[in-house]
Amino acid sequence: MKTSKDLIYSKPIALILLSTLCMATTTGKEVLLRSTNEAIRIAFLHNRDLRVTEPSVEQAKRRLLLSGRLSNPKLELSSKDDSIGNDQQQGNFEVAIRQSFPISPRLSRERELRKRQVSLAEAELVKHAWRLAAVVDETVIGLIAEKERTEGQRAIIKINTEIVSFLQKQVVIGEASSLDLSQAELVGRTLKQTVIKLTSNEKKESIKLKQLLGMEPDDELTLEKKLELPAEEPKKHLSFEEILGRRADYALALATINTAYAAVNLEKSKRIPDVEVSVFIERERSFFPTEGLSRNTMAGLGVSIPIPFHQKNADVMEQARFDRIKAERKSQALRFRVRNEYAQALRGTRDSWRLAKEASGEILQLAEQNLADFQSAYRQGQTSLLQVQRAQEQLLAQKNAALEAIVNFHLTKARLREVMGDYPTPEFIPN
Repeated sequence: MKTSKDLIYSKPIALILLSTLCMATTTGKEVLLRSTNEAIRIAFLHNRDLRVTEPSVEQAKRRLLLSGRLSNPKLELSSKDDSIGNDQQQGNFEVAIRQSFPISPRLSRERELRKRQVSLAEAELVKHAWRLAAVVDETVIGLIAEKERTEGQRAIIKINTEIVSFLQKQVVIGEASSLDLSQAELVGRTLKQTVIKLTSNEKKESIKLKQLLGMEPDDELTLEKKLELPAEEPKKHLSFEEILGRRADYALALATINTAYAAVNLEKSKRIPDVEVSVFIERERSFFPTEGLSRNTMAGLGVSIPIPFHQKNADVMEQARFDRIKAERKSQALRFRVRNEYAQALRGTRDSWRLAKEASGEILQLAEQNLADFQSAYRQGQTSLLQVQRAQEQLLAQKNAALEAIVNFHLTKARLREVMGDYPTPEFIPN
Protein backbone atom coordinates (compact mmCIF):
# COMPACT_ATOMS: atom_id res chain seq x y z
CA MET A 1 0.00 0.00 0.00
CA LYS A 2 1.49 3.28 -1.13
CA THR A 3 1.43 6.37 1.01
CA SER A 4 -0.70 9.42 0.31
CA LYS A 5 1.94 11.03 -1.85
CA ASP A 6 1.68 8.05 -4.22
CA LEU A 7 -1.99 8.66 -5.01
CA ILE A 8 -2.29 8.90 -8.77
CA TYR A 9 -5.09 9.31 -11.22
CA SER A 10 -5.69 6.53 -13.70
CA LYS A 11 -4.44 7.04 -17.20
CA PRO A 12 -7.04 6.74 -19.97
CA ILE A 13 -5.86 3.27 -21.09
CA ALA A 14 -5.86 1.89 -17.56
CA LEU A 15 -9.28 3.41 -16.99
CA ILE A 16 -10.67 1.76 -20.12
CA LEU A 17 -9.27 -1.64 -19.15
CA LEU A 18 -10.60 -1.43 -15.62
CA SER A 19 -13.97 -0.16 -16.82
CA THR A 20 -14.19 -3.09 -19.25
CA LEU A 21 -13.30 -5.51 -16.50
CA CYS A 22 -15.82 -3.97 -14.11
CA MET A 23 -18.62 -3.43 -16.62
CA ALA A 24 -20.64 -6.10 -14.89
CA THR A 25 -21.06 -3.90 -11.86
CA THR A 26 -23.38 -1.67 -13.86
CA THR A 27 -24.77 -3.98 -16.58
CA GLY A 28 -25.45 -7.12 -14.52
CA LYS A 29 -23.18 -9.31 -16.62
CA GLU A 30 -20.63 -11.76 -15.33
CA VAL A 31 -17.43 -10.65 -13.62
CA LEU A 32 -14.43 -12.94 -13.94
CA LEU A 33 -11.65 -12.63 -11.36
CA ARG A 34 -8.33 -14.34 -11.95
CA SER A 35 -6.47 -12.99 -8.94
CA THR A 36 -6.96 -11.28 -5.61
CA ASN A 37 -5.32 -8.11 -6.93
CA GLU A 38 -8.04 -7.80 -9.58
CA ALA A 39 -10.68 -7.98 -6.86
CA ILE A 40 -8.86 -5.32 -4.81
CA ARG A 41 -8.61 -2.96 -7.79
CA ILE A 42 -12.32 -3.33 -8.55
CA ALA A 43 -13.11 -2.65 -4.89
CA PHE A 44 -10.99 0.53 -5.03
CA LEU A 45 -13.07 1.75 -7.96
CA HIS A 46 -16.57 0.67 -6.98
CA ASN A 47 -16.82 0.10 -3.22
CA ARG A 48 -19.64 2.29 -1.89
CA ASP A 49 -18.16 2.80 1.57
CA LEU A 50 -14.84 3.97 0.11
CA ARG A 51 -16.69 6.47 -2.08
CA VAL A 52 -18.14 8.02 1.09
CA THR A 53 -14.68 9.02 2.35
CA GLU A 54 -13.46 10.59 -0.91
CA PRO A 55 -15.21 14.00 -0.53
CA SER A 56 -13.13 14.72 2.57
CA VAL A 57 -10.06 15.15 0.33
CA GLU A 58 -11.90 17.55 -1.97
CA GLN A 59 -13.18 19.45 1.05
CA ALA A 60 -9.65 19.84 2.42
CA LYS A 61 -8.44 21.12 -0.97
CA ARG A 62 -11.25 23.67 -1.11
CA ARG A 63 -10.33 24.91 2.33
CA LEU A 64 -6.73 25.26 1.14
CA LEU A 65 -7.84 27.46 -1.77
CA LEU A 66 -9.74 29.72 0.60
CA SER A 67 -6.98 30.01 3.20
CA GLY A 68 -4.31 32.67 3.67
CA ARG A 69 -6.57 35.59 2.83
CA LEU A 70 -6.98 38.88 4.62
CA SER A 71 -10.23 39.39 6.47
CA ASN A 72 -12.89 41.43 4.69
CA PRO A 73 -12.59 45.22 5.06
CA LYS A 74 -15.21 47.14 7.06
CA LEU A 75 -17.15 50.09 5.72
CA GLU A 76 -18.25 52.54 8.41
CA LEU A 77 -20.69 55.39 7.94
CA SER A 78 -21.50 57.96 10.62
CA SER A 79 -23.54 61.15 10.68
CA LYS A 80 -24.38 63.63 13.44
CA ASP A 81 -25.92 67.09 13.81
CA ASP A 82 -27.12 69.50 16.53
CA SER A 83 -30.83 69.34 15.77
CA ILE A 84 -31.63 68.40 19.37
CA GLY A 85 -29.21 71.02 20.71
CA ASN A 86 -28.69 74.60 19.52
CA ASP A 87 -30.01 73.69 16.08
CA GLN A 88 -27.42 75.80 14.29
CA GLN A 89 -27.17 73.21 11.46
CA GLN A 90 -23.81 72.04 12.69
CA GLY A 91 -22.79 68.42 12.08
CA ASN A 92 -20.56 66.11 10.16
CA PHE A 93 -20.70 63.03 7.94
CA GLU A 94 -17.87 60.45 7.89
CA VAL A 95 -17.04 57.51 5.61
CA ALA A 96 -14.28 55.15 6.73
CA ILE A 97 -12.82 51.88 5.46
CA ARG A 98 -11.02 49.72 8.00
CA GLN A 99 -8.76 46.76 7.15
CA SER A 100 -6.94 44.40 9.51
CA PHE A 101 -3.38 43.38 8.69
CA PRO A 102 -1.49 40.67 10.56
CA ILE A 103 2.04 41.57 11.61
CA SER A 104 2.74 37.91 12.44
CA PRO A 105 3.09 35.08 9.85
CA ARG A 106 -0.47 33.99 10.64
CA LEU A 107 -1.72 33.82 7.04
CA SER A 108 1.21 31.78 5.76
CA ARG A 109 0.94 29.42 8.71
CA GLU A 110 -2.77 29.06 8.16
CA ARG A 111 -2.10 28.05 4.56
CA GLU A 112 0.58 25.61 5.72
CA LEU A 113 -1.93 24.02 8.10
CA ARG A 114 -4.44 23.64 5.28
CA LYS A 115 -1.78 21.92 3.14
CA ARG A 116 -1.09 19.50 5.98
CA GLN A 117 -4.81 18.85 6.32
CA VAL A 118 -5.01 17.92 2.64
CA SER A 119 -2.22 15.39 3.15
CA LEU A 120 -3.99 14.15 6.26
CA ALA A 121 -7.27 13.65 4.37
CA GLU A 122 -5.45 11.78 1.59
CA ALA A 123 -3.70 9.59 4.16
CA GLU A 124 -7.03 8.77 5.81
CA LEU A 125 -8.47 7.80 2.43
CA VAL A 126 -5.50 5.53 1.72
CA LYS A 127 -5.92 3.93 5.14
CA HIS A 128 -9.57 3.17 4.34
CA ALA A 129 -8.43 1.63 1.05
CA TRP A 130 -5.78 -0.41 2.89
CA ARG A 131 -8.37 -1.80 5.31
CA LEU A 132 -10.71 -2.52 2.41
CA ALA A 133 -7.96 -4.41 0.55
CA ALA A 134 -7.34 -6.58 3.63
CA VAL A 135 -11.04 -7.44 3.93
CA VAL A 136 -11.29 -8.22 0.19
CA ASP A 137 -8.21 -10.46 0.39
CA GLU A 138 -9.64 -12.41 3.34
CA THR A 139 -13.10 -12.66 1.73
CA VAL A 140 -11.67 -14.02 -1.52
CA ILE A 141 -9.85 -16.70 0.45
CA GLY A 142 -13.03 -17.53 2.35
CA LEU A 143 -15.06 -17.87 -0.86
CA ILE A 144 -12.48 -20.11 -2.53
CA ALA A 145 -12.24 -22.20 0.63
CA GLU A 146 -16.01 -22.78 0.63
CA LYS A 147 -15.86 -23.76 -3.05
CA GLU A 148 -13.08 -26.27 -2.42
CA ARG A 149 -14.82 -27.67 0.66
CA THR A 150 -17.90 -28.27 -1.50
CA GLU A 151 -15.83 -29.87 -4.27
CA GLY A 152 -14.10 -32.15 -1.76
CA GLN A 153 -17.41 -33.27 -0.33
CA ARG A 154 -18.76 -33.96 -3.81
CA ALA A 155 -15.70 -36.09 -4.58
CA ILE A 156 -16.49 -38.24 -1.54
CA ILE A 157 -20.14 -38.44 -2.67
CA LYS A 158 -18.92 -39.72 -6.03
CA ILE A 159 -16.94 -42.46 -4.29
CA ASN A 160 -19.95 -43.37 -2.18
CA THR A 161 -22.16 -43.40 -5.29
CA GLU A 162 -19.83 -45.96 -6.86
CA ILE A 163 -20.18 -48.12 -3.75
CA VAL A 164 -23.99 -47.84 -3.85
CA SER A 165 -24.03 -48.75 -7.53
CA PHE A 166 -21.84 -51.77 -6.84
CA LEU A 167 -24.05 -52.90 -3.94
CA GLN A 168 -27.22 -52.58 -6.02
CA LYS A 169 -25.80 -55.02 -8.52
CA GLN A 170 -24.62 -57.37 -5.78
CA VAL A 171 -28.02 -57.34 -4.06
CA VAL A 172 -29.73 -58.32 -7.33
CA ILE A 173 -27.53 -61.43 -7.69
CA GLY A 174 -27.76 -62.17 -3.98
CA GLU A 175 -24.09 -61.58 -3.11
CA ALA A 176 -24.68 -58.54 -0.86
CA SER A 177 -27.06 -57.62 1.90
CA SER A 178 -29.82 -55.06 1.44
CA LEU A 179 -28.83 -53.71 4.87
CA ASP A 180 -25.42 -52.84 3.51
CA LEU A 181 -27.08 -51.06 0.60
CA SER A 182 -29.35 -49.10 2.94
CA GLN A 183 -26.36 -48.11 5.07
CA ALA A 184 -24.43 -46.88 2.04
CA GLU A 185 -27.44 -44.90 0.80
CA LEU A 186 -27.87 -43.31 4.24
CA VAL A 187 -24.21 -42.23 4.21
CA GLY A 188 -24.75 -40.73 0.77
CA ARG A 189 -27.74 -38.70 1.92
CA THR A 190 -25.78 -37.41 4.92
CA LEU A 191 -22.99 -36.30 2.63
CA LYS A 192 -25.47 -34.53 0.35
CA GLN A 193 -26.90 -32.63 3.33
CA THR A 194 -23.39 -31.41 4.12
CA VAL A 195 -23.00 -30.27 0.50
CA ILE A 196 -26.23 -28.24 0.78
CA LYS A 197 -24.89 -26.52 3.89
CA LEU A 198 -21.52 -25.81 2.26
CA THR A 199 -23.24 -24.46 -0.86
CA SER A 200 -25.24 -22.06 1.33
CA ASN A 201 -22.02 -20.85 2.98
CA GLU A 202 -20.48 -20.39 -0.46
CA LYS A 203 -23.38 -18.19 -1.57
CA LYS A 204 -23.10 -16.07 1.59
CA GLU A 205 -19.38 -15.52 0.98
CA SER A 206 -20.09 -14.67 -2.67
CA ILE A 207 -22.66 -12.02 -1.72
CA LYS A 208 -20.25 -10.59 0.84
CA LEU A 209 -17.54 -10.27 -1.81
CA LYS A 210 -19.98 -8.72 -4.30
CA GLN A 211 -20.85 -6.06 -1.75
CA LEU A 212 -17.17 -5.21 -1.30
CA LEU A 213 -16.75 -4.99 -5.08
CA GLY A 214 -19.76 -2.72 -5.48
CA MET A 215 -21.75 -5.39 -7.31
CA GLU A 216 -25.43 -6.24 -7.05
CA PRO A 217 -26.39 -9.51 -5.32
CA ASP A 218 -27.82 -10.91 -8.57
CA ASP A 219 -24.65 -10.26 -10.60
CA GLU A 220 -22.59 -13.29 -11.58
CA LEU A 221 -19.15 -13.57 -10.00
CA THR A 222 -16.67 -16.22 -11.10
CA LEU A 223 -13.32 -16.89 -9.44
CA GLU A 224 -10.60 -18.61 -11.45
CA LYS A 225 -8.32 -19.14 -8.50
CA LYS A 226 -7.45 -22.05 -6.23
CA LEU A 227 -5.80 -22.26 -2.85
CA GLU A 228 -2.55 -23.87 -3.88
CA LEU A 229 0.35 -24.53 -1.56
CA PRO A 230 3.74 -23.18 -2.68
CA ALA A 231 6.42 -25.77 -3.24
CA GLU A 232 8.85 -23.89 -1.01
CA GLU A 233 8.52 -22.13 2.31
CA PRO A 234 7.83 -18.38 1.99
CA LYS A 235 11.06 -16.45 2.37
CA LYS A 236 10.04 -12.92 1.49
CA HIS A 237 11.62 -10.50 3.92
CA LEU A 238 11.62 -6.71 4.11
CA SER A 239 13.46 -4.30 6.33
CA PHE A 240 11.52 -2.58 9.07
CA GLU A 241 11.80 0.83 7.39
CA GLU A 242 10.50 -0.59 4.09
CA ILE A 243 7.47 -1.97 5.88
CA LEU A 244 6.79 1.37 7.57
CA GLY A 245 7.03 3.07 4.19
CA ARG A 246 4.28 0.77 2.88
CA ARG A 247 1.96 1.04 5.87
CA ALA A 248 -0.99 3.36 5.34
CA ASP A 249 -1.59 3.76 9.07
CA TYR A 250 1.99 4.89 9.62
CA ALA A 251 1.69 7.41 6.78
CA LEU A 252 -1.46 8.65 8.50
CA ALA A 253 0.41 8.90 11.81
CA LEU A 254 3.14 11.02 10.20
CA ALA A 255 0.52 13.22 8.51
CA THR A 256 -1.18 13.68 11.89
CA ILE A 257 2.12 14.78 13.47
CA ASN A 258 2.79 17.27 10.68
CA THR A 259 -0.73 18.65 11.00
CA ALA A 260 -0.34 18.97 14.75
CA TYR A 261 2.94 20.89 14.36
CA ALA A 262 1.32 23.23 11.82
CA ALA A 263 -1.60 23.80 14.22
CA VAL A 264 0.79 24.69 17.05
CA ASN A 265 2.66 27.15 14.83
CA LEU A 266 -0.60 28.76 13.74
CA GLU A 267 -1.78 29.23 17.32
CA LYS A 268 1.57 30.75 18.27
CA SER A 269 1.24 33.30 15.47
CA LYS A 270 -2.21 34.26 16.81
CA ARG A 271 -0.67 35.52 20.03
CA ILE A 272 0.05 38.83 18.28
CA PRO A 273 -3.26 40.53 17.33
CA ASP A 274 -3.82 42.11 13.94
CA VAL A 275 -3.19 45.79 13.35
CA GLU A 276 -6.17 47.72 12.02
CA VAL A 277 -5.61 50.49 9.45
CA SER A 278 -8.42 52.86 8.57
CA VAL A 279 -8.83 55.46 5.84
CA PHE A 280 -11.60 58.04 6.29
CA ILE A 281 -13.17 61.12 4.71
CA GLU A 282 -15.17 63.53 6.84
CA ARG A 283 -17.51 66.34 5.75
CA GLU A 284 -18.07 68.90 8.53
CA ARG A 285 -20.43 71.87 9.04
CA SER A 286 -19.50 74.38 11.78
CA PHE A 287 -21.14 77.60 12.96
CA PHE A 288 -19.06 80.65 13.84
CA PRO A 289 -20.65 83.85 15.24
CA THR A 290 -18.60 86.11 13.01
CA GLU A 291 -18.62 84.02 9.83
CA GLY A 292 -21.82 82.05 10.16
CA LEU A 293 -22.08 78.47 8.85
CA SER A 294 -18.85 77.06 7.43
CA ARG A 295 -18.22 73.77 5.62
CA ASN A 296 -15.00 71.79 5.49
CA THR A 297 -13.78 68.37 4.23
CA MET A 298 -11.07 66.32 5.91
CA ALA A 299 -9.34 63.04 5.08
CA GLY A 300 -7.09 60.98 7.27
CA LEU A 301 -5.37 57.72 8.08
CA GLY A 302 -5.68 55.85 11.37
CA VAL A 303 -3.91 52.89 12.93
CA SER A 304 -5.28 50.77 15.75
CA ILE A 305 -2.71 48.69 17.64
CA PRO A 306 -4.17 46.35 20.29
CA ILE A 307 -2.20 45.81 23.47
CA PRO A 308 -2.17 42.06 24.27
CA PHE A 309 -2.33 42.15 28.04
CA HIS A 310 -4.04 38.75 28.02
CA GLN A 311 -3.31 35.86 25.66
CA LYS A 312 -6.81 34.84 24.59
CA ASN A 313 -5.79 31.69 22.69
CA ALA A 314 -3.61 30.22 25.45
CA ASP A 315 -5.97 27.29 26.02
CA VAL A 316 -6.22 26.56 22.29
CA MET A 317 -2.45 26.66 21.93
CA GLU A 318 -2.05 24.25 24.84
CA GLN A 319 -4.58 21.91 23.27
CA ALA A 320 -2.67 22.01 19.99
CA ARG A 321 0.56 21.25 21.84
CA PHE A 322 -0.94 18.24 23.58
CA ASP A 323 -2.41 17.04 20.29
CA ARG A 324 1.10 17.10 18.86
CA ILE A 325 2.48 15.16 21.84
CA LYS A 326 -0.25 12.51 21.53
CA ALA A 327 0.35 12.18 17.78
CA GLU A 328 4.07 11.64 18.34
CA ARG A 329 3.48 9.00 21.01
CA LYS A 330 0.93 7.21 18.85
CA SER A 331 3.52 7.08 16.09
CA GLN A 332 6.08 5.58 18.45
CA ALA A 333 3.57 3.02 19.71
CA LEU A 334 2.66 2.15 16.13
CA ARG A 335 6.31 1.53 15.22
CA PHE A 336 6.63 -0.86 18.15
CA ARG A 337 3.38 -2.64 17.25
CA VAL A 338 4.29 -2.99 13.56
CA ARG A 339 7.61 -4.58 14.45
CA ASN A 340 5.84 -7.21 16.57
CA GLU A 341 3.02 -7.72 14.08
CA TYR A 342 5.50 -8.42 11.31
CA ALA A 343 7.46 -10.92 13.42
CA GLN A 344 4.25 -12.73 14.40
CA ALA A 345 2.83 -12.77 10.86
CA LEU A 346 6.08 -13.99 9.33
CA ARG A 347 6.46 -16.77 11.90
CA GLY A 348 2.78 -17.73 11.54
CA THR A 349 3.07 -17.95 7.75
CA ARG A 350 6.11 -20.21 7.89
CA ASP A 351 4.62 -22.47 10.57
CA SER A 352 1.28 -22.78 8.77
CA TRP A 353 3.10 -23.66 5.53
CA ARG A 354 4.90 -26.55 7.26
CA LEU A 355 1.64 -27.85 8.75
CA ALA A 356 -0.18 -27.60 5.42
CA LYS A 357 2.70 -29.29 3.63
CA GLU A 358 2.57 -32.22 6.02
CA ALA A 359 -1.25 -32.49 6.04
CA SER A 360 -1.53 -32.46 2.24
CA GLY A 361 1.46 -34.71 1.62
CA GLU A 362 2.17 -38.31 2.51
CA ILE A 363 -0.65 -38.65 5.08
CA LEU A 364 -3.29 -37.72 2.50
CA GLN A 365 -1.80 -40.08 -0.05
CA LEU A 366 -1.89 -42.92 2.50
CA ALA A 367 -5.57 -42.20 3.24
CA GLU A 368 -6.41 -42.27 -0.49
CA GLN A 369 -4.50 -45.51 -1.00
CA ASN A 370 -6.12 -47.02 2.10
CA LEU A 371 -9.62 -46.36 0.75
CA ALA A 372 -8.73 -47.75 -2.67
CA ASP A 373 -7.38 -50.93 -1.04
CA PHE A 374 -10.50 -51.43 1.07
CA GLN A 375 -12.77 -50.85 -1.95
CA SER A 376 -10.86 -53.45 -3.91
CA ALA A 377 -10.95 -55.89 -1.00
CA TYR A 378 -14.71 -55.35 -0.54
CA ARG A 379 -15.42 -56.12 -4.19
CA GLN A 380 -13.54 -59.38 -3.72
CA GLY A 381 -15.46 -60.16 -0.53
CA GLN A 382 -12.39 -59.88 1.71
CA THR A 383 -13.70 -57.12 4.02
CA SER A 384 -16.92 -55.58 5.29
CA LEU A 385 -18.76 -52.47 4.20
CA LEU A 386 -18.21 -50.97 7.64
CA GLN A 387 -14.44 -51.03 7.13
CA VAL A 388 -14.85 -49.39 3.71
CA GLN A 389 -16.97 -46.67 5.24
CA ARG A 390 -14.41 -46.10 7.98
CA ALA A 391 -11.68 -45.75 5.36
CA GLN A 392 -13.97 -43.35 3.50
CA GLU A 393 -14.50 -41.28 6.67
CA GLN A 394 -10.76 -41.24 7.32
CA LEU A 395 -10.10 -39.95 3.81
CA LEU A 396 -12.78 -37.26 4.18
CA ALA A 397 -11.38 -36.19 7.55
CA GLN A 398 -7.83 -36.06 6.18
CA LYS A 399 -8.92 -34.11 3.09
CA ASN A 400 -10.76 -31.64 5.27
CA ALA A 401 -7.75 -31.33 7.57
CA ALA A 402 -5.45 -30.75 4.58
CA LEU A 403 -7.82 -28.14 3.12
CA GLU A 404 -8.19 -26.33 6.44
CA ALA A 405 -4.41 -26.30 6.84
CA ILE A 406 -4.03 -24.78 3.37
CA VAL A 407 -6.78 -22.24 4.09
CA ASN A 408 -5.04 -21.32 7.35
CA PHE A 409 -1.78 -20.84 5.44
CA HIS A 410 -3.43 -18.46 2.98
CA LEU A 411 -5.11 -16.54 5.81
CA THR A 412 -1.80 -16.12 7.64
CA LYS A 413 -0.19 -15.13 4.35
CA ALA A 414 -2.96 -12.55 3.84
CA ARG A 415 -2.26 -11.26 7.35
CA LEU A 416 1.44 -10.95 6.48
CA ARG A 417 0.48 -9.09 3.34
CA GLU A 418 -1.67 -6.70 5.36
CA VAL A 419 1.14 -6.07 7.84
CA MET A 420 3.53 -5.35 4.97
CA GLY A 421 1.00 -3.14 3.14
CA ASP A 422 1.65 -5.17 -0.02
CA TYR A 423 -1.42 -4.12 -2.03
CA PRO A 424 -1.99 -2.48 -5.43
CA THR A 425 -1.83 1.30 -5.59
CA PRO A 426 -5.27 2.93 -5.25
CA GLU A 427 -6.25 4.69 -8.45
CA PHE A 428 -8.88 7.18 -7.37
CA ILE A 429 -10.70 8.63 -10.36
CA PRO A 430 -12.18 12.13 -9.94
CA ASN A 431 -15.87 12.54 -10.58
